[in-house]
This record gives sequence, structure tokens and C-alpha cells, in this order.
Amino acid sequence: MAARVATWLAIAVGGTGGALAALVGSGSAPSAVPEPSPSVSPPLRPLGALAAHAAEAASAPQMMAAPNALPSSPTESAPSSAASATTPAPIASASAKPAAPPPAADLLPLPTTKETLLRQEMHCDQRKAEACIVAARSYESGSAGVTDTEKATKYRRIALTAWISQCDHNSAVACATLATMYRAGSSVPQSDRNADALFARARELCRFNDAPVCHELPNP
Repeated sequence: MAARVATWLAIAVGGTGGALAALVGSGSAPSAVPEPSPSVSPPLRPLGALAAHAAEAASAPQMMAAPNALPSSPTESAPSSAASATTPAPIASASAKPAAPPPAADLLPLPTTKETLLRQEMHCDQRKAEACIVAARSYESGSAGVTDTEKATKYRRIALTAWISQCDHNSAVACATLATMYRAGSSVPQSDRNADALFARARELCRFNDAPVCHELPNP
């Protein structure tokens, strides 16, 4: 009890020095001063220094990321997406076939009366292929006031058979017509292979018979 009273008296009289002396004299060791917690954040730099560092970082060249590095935020992947969006589309191959014009028979005027339609049907019965196509188109569109898909299919089949027969009998016109039909896919399944073969046959026939169509054939 006497030691405690002496301690408090020393603190009141001698201030800090008296307190230390009293503690030493009392025989009790002073408690350790706690160290700063490592979790305490360091003081912030002045705003001017932060602005200068930001400007320096913006002007410095960007380092190339590792090949397997992933972007740390969605905004980092934006430049690559924009670059891929602006990448020009591949140029079409030069070997691609140009758009084929429709066969000449598909451009002939259609009959507007039943009488003219009947006349085209009569010519078709005589194996005039162009007349068959005109009659077929008329029945498909109803240009003469009558539609009949069965007759249209029949007349297209007759025209195709006639052109095949004529091409087989060395008609360059028929071979070229069939080639154009295959190129455009008109009345037959579209086939560049068949079109090329028929154009080649037409050019071969033109070596022996200089028909007007020979000057209209596409280059091989």
C-alpha cells in the first residue's frame, strides 16, 4: 500500500521522469509499447504527384502481354474486339463464276391471250424449244388468263429434251443454251460443271461451224 502511494505521488510531482523512476522503483516492468499494425495504409501521395504519374504512364509504351495472359477486366478486351470488328473481310476468290444471265427463252415476251398461247403450244409440238418455254412461263404466270402447273412442267420437259437432242446432233446453239440453263439453274439443277462441259462442246463445234452464238460464248 505504501509503494502505491509513493508511485502516484511521484507522478504528480515529477511528471514523466518521476513516473519512470517510480515505476523502476516499484519493481514492476513497464508494458511494451505496441508496434504499428501492418494493416494500416501508408499516407496518400499529393494529388499533383498522382497526376504526374498518370501522365507518365499514359505516355509510356505499353508492354506486350504474355500469350497466355488473360485480361484483368472486361475493358481490357475491348481493343482486341474492336480490332477484329474492323478487320477487312477476305477478298472473294478470283475463280468464282460470275452471275449467269438468264437463258434467252426466259426473256421472250409472254402471250396475253388464249389464242397466242395456243399458237405457242402448237410450235412446241413441232419441237421448237423456245416456244415450249414461252408456253410454260405463260401457264406459270397466268399471262393469258390461265394457270396450269402441270402443263408448264410438261412444256419445260419438252424444251429440255429438244435441246439435248439438238446438242447431241452437233448444234452449237443448243449446247450453248443448255450451258446457260445449267449456269443459271433454269429448268435444271444449277451445275457449273455441266455448264463448263457444254460450253466446251459448243466451242468445239464452233471450230467447224461459225454460228452467231460462237461470238457470244464465254472464255474458258
